[in-house]
Amino acid sequence: MLVLCLLSAGCVTKGPDDHYFSFLTHLQTVPVRYAGGFTLQTEGNSVLLTIKNPWQNARNVEFFYFLSDTVKVPSILDDNHCIIKTPVRRAVCLSTTHIGFISFLGETASIAGISGKDYVVNGELQEMIARNLVPDVGYDENLNYELILSLKPDLVLAYGVSGTVTNTVRKLHELGIPTLLIAEYLEEEPLAKMEWIKVFGALYKQEQRAVQKFDSVASRYEMLTGLTSGLGSRPSVVLGLPWRGTWYISGGESYIAKLVADAGGDYVFGDYQYKDSKPVALEKVFERAMGAEFWLNPGEAGSLNDIFSVDERFGGLLSVKQNRVFNNNKYLGPSGGNAFFESGVVEPEIILSDLIYILHPQLLPSYQLKYYRKLQ
Repeated sequence: MLVLCLLSAGCVTKGPDDHYFSFLTHLQTVPVRYAGGFTLQTEGNSVLLTIKNPWQNARNVEFFYFLSDTVKVPSILDDNHCIIKTPVRRAVCLSTTHIGFISFLGETASIAGISGKDYVVNGELQEMIARNLVPDVGYDENLNYELILSLKPDLVLAYGVSGTVTNTVRKLHELGIPTLLIAEYLEEEPLAKMEWIKVFGALYKQEQRAVQKFDSVASRYEMLTGLTSGLGSRPSVVLGLPWRGTWYISGGESYIAKLVADAGGDYVFGDYQYKDSKPVALEKVFERAMGAEFWLNPGEAGSLNDIFSVDERFGGLLSVKQNRVFNNNKYLGPSGGNAFFESGVVEPEIILSDLIYILHPQLLPSYQLKYYRKLQ
């Protein structure tokens, strides 16, 4: 097993001691219902957070963190265990989804830096950016490490598409900046993504509030799936739009495919048994898309003309002829950032409500779409 660790500022190597083993002996596991990418275990006011396989195709990779508001827990036993001081007061977010989680707990004011200011939708954070209170720290290889250091963050929240993210983590570690990999995007279930709110609850010492919020969302989501579980008619759905001549098709085990199924839809590529998106020949897509009753999430298209400009043959699709094309870009920020990817991560029940209203409007007759809109 490959075990990695991110050392926080002030961590000092030390040998085993009685307090350490006492801490391990009395750990209580926090229930996690859907998510598979983390575990939480508590002992008094301290938390042991384990992050599992936090990038694509990672296998047997784990990061261990002690979250504590007291110095009485061990700083470190070996190079695999570290500390993060809680509650977090200043955080740098390298993904807009981190903003969604933090804002959901009412802690937007704690955000000290972000990556990609043009993608921010949150109004409070936009104002902070406009007042030069929250700088853009760059991204990937272009991260401004000197700027991040000057912000004196308690924590940098990062994510990785591949294992190369450990290079970024290592540089931040060398600067003494605590860094935590968040991998909610790898979860396949909508509620599994949202359950990462429990990690943020631990970071901000709002564990009970995070659990209550998750349980409320989960209850609503499960109630909605109950509305669609017995439907006899499930309209067919196609997803996406070609990009540079290639159509990347989400697999039948993906997050969006799960949402479509829970909303009472029949995804036309549901038999593609993979979790991510893979390129499929355009002609193959047209074979299945031609008769699909609904078309959802057609890229960045803002109108049907945007779709036709990609390929005029789209005008012949049944979904287009019947005016049943919907995109998830109704709620945008001033610079084009999409709330679907920021706040949507903590509002899966609202996204599901949108989809149910689109596919089966009779089930939610007075509903108003939040994230989706019909393209004209």
